[in-house]
Amino acid sequence: MRLLRSELRRIATKVDWPAFRTDVVTAGGLGCVGDLVCQSGVEGETLDFRRFMAVGSFEALYMGGLFHFFCQAFPQVVCAVGRQLPASWLADRLQATSSAVHAVGCAVVDNIHDGAFMIPSYFLCVGLLQGNSLSDARRNLRAEWLNSYLIGAGFWLPVMSVNFAIVPPRYRVRTMALANVVWSVVIDFMAHRSQPRVIRC
Repeated sequence: MRLLRSELRRIATKVDWPAFRTDVVTAGGLGCVGDLVCQSGVEGETLDFRRFMAVGSFEALYMGGLFHFFCQAFPQVVCAVGRQLPASWLADRLQATSSAVHAVGCAVVDNIHDGAFMIPSYFLCVGLLQGNSLSDARRNLRAEWLNSYLIGAGFWLPVMSVNFAIVPPRYRVRTMALANVVWSVVIDFMAHRSQPRVIRC
């Protein structure tokens, strides 16, 4: 566990700032594309600019900013799990960062993160940023969490397995952000489908 703590400290302190900025801008821009597709294409509504900015801000800060660090941390967590297991084929494969088992392990860690942190953060942050009350945002999260998690698991487990298997570490957040255009349409729709439409004069 000391090695894991050391690696996580290194990830948090030795930041590649140009890559970080690129990840934030890419994720934010592609998140805006996803919301635009959802609002105009899927829902057939006039653009709600506050919602558009809320989704874009969340995608930039969380999916680009925080995920810049998560994409480096997940492989370290998987290796740490492998080191804790009794000596076996599975333990060896989890620690071999070029193996398919390691990539799937990273996708599983990401999936746990999605259910515990990303989905609640999305519903609460986007809800508050677009002007909903905290109680309304929490009610919406309770109503949509399970569907969001199950659909997200079906989408992200294979996508992130491929991402960690074949994409160089520097480009993993950007690759995830590209796939996230599809996912942001789905979660955006689920986050807003039970909310009343705002009619503006």
